[in-house]
Amino acid sequence: MKEDNDGLSRVEAKLDTLIRLFALGVIQEHDSLKNRAVQLQKAGLAPKEIAVLCDSTPNAVSVALSNAKRDAKG
Repeated sequence: MKEDNDGLSRVEAKLDTLIRLFALGVIQEHDSLKNRAVQLQKAGLAPKEIAVLCDSTPNAVSVALSNAKRDAKG
């Protein structure tokens, strides 16, 4: 049972790494935080995860997403 849990933990860690690598491939450094946050949110990442990838804070990411949503409305 413990070996199964260890194996699942290793698989989960590798999946997390793949998700981060994919996310980094989606965003471009010259894009604004707002654009990067929108793209990463579309890929299914939460603000906390986006903040780590964009070297920002979850609050700044949430504000950027809110601004993007407001801008899209008009």
